Amino acid sequence: MLSAAIRSQLRDIQRGRVTGRVVVEGARLVVEAIASGAMLEILLWSPRLLGRPLPAAEIARVTSHPHAREIADGEMERVQSGPSHQGVLAVIVLPEFSPGDCLEGEGWLVVLDGVQDPLNFGAIARSARAFGASGMWYRKGGAGPSSTRAYRAAAGAFLDLPLAALDDLEGALRTQPRQVWVAAADAPPFGRDWPPPGRGVLVLGSEGQGTGLDIGKRVSIPMRPGTESLNVAQAAAVLLSRTYPGRL
Repeated sequence: MLSAAIRSQLRDIQRGRVTGRVVVEGARLVVEAIASGAMLEILLWSPRLLGRPLPAAEIARVTSHPHAREIADGEMERVQSGPSHQGVLAVIVLPEFSPGDCLEGEGWLVVLDGVQDPLNFGAIARSARAFGASGMWYRKGGAGPSSTRAYRAAAGAFLDLPLAALDDLEGALRTQPRQVWVAAADAPPFGRDWPPPGRGVLVLGSEGQGTGLDIGKRVSIPMRPGTESLNVAQAAAVLLSRTYPGRL
């Protein structure tokens, strides 16, 4: 039986009241986090895990972990964020990065100005990692990495992609040296010569309002006339794919 303190801790993390921690659910995601060397504070598993279609060695990584604790399937059901579970839950300590850390890599910097949907946040982080971004800045008060849904959408990107929350995005953008490009549906579409050489910054606004930042150049994705604009996560994937040195 879990203590009231642990149940309360899990609820606080799941509701976004604790920064720097995320509840990760699902056998594959937890196994991958352990394999990557992620720092775990809590690791709970129940008999349902033993029936998952995973190699025995991967299941053993969970059950033999120093923080592993077995609980009943019914109790696992009560502490998970959804109605069903795969028999495993972990609290992962997210790496800490500074805004400067996000500028150290060779790829582009991604900036999220008020993205609210955790699934979009996670999907953009996944694309940023896939296309070699140096890191991601995001505005405080919007979606962030301390979300189970965002972590799942990010597919582990939060463990090694530098992320930093900022209050003053515009001020930070004006003091960094890279050229800034703002994704906007009403901007001129990019051509064959975009992006220009060198590392840049891609700014993406919120799902409903876009961005109010008055900085940089605006760019859009060329699309068939009359087509609805893309979801912010879809737009991020298209634009970031253009910045990747290995693109076709």
